[in-house]
Amino acid sequence: MSLGTRNITQRITVNTGAAETLDGDGYSIPWPVNLTVLPGSGGTILVEWQNAHGGSWTAWPHGTVSAKTVGILNGPVYALRFTAAVANGIVEVAQ
Repeated sequence: MSLGTRNITQRITVNTGAAETLDGDGYSIPWPVNLTVLPGSGGTILVEWQNAHGGSWTAWPHGTVSAKTVGILNGPVYALRFTAAVANGIVEVAQ
């Protein structure tokens, strides 16, 4: 037996030296969005969002994190950007 509606999940590897960007390909990313951020050992990850194409980037409320952190974005955004420092990490996204 299954319960609920189908959701979209992604597991993104964030390598140091190059930010990973997830965008809605011209549409707002469906929300709410549950983010689980898993920095690599000794590393950090910064999560940011962009409200409009070409707009400024805004850091999520948790700032740069160095330990597993879970957050929820409760409104539409155009794109998400993940930047790892020191060690590669993982971001899990569920909508």
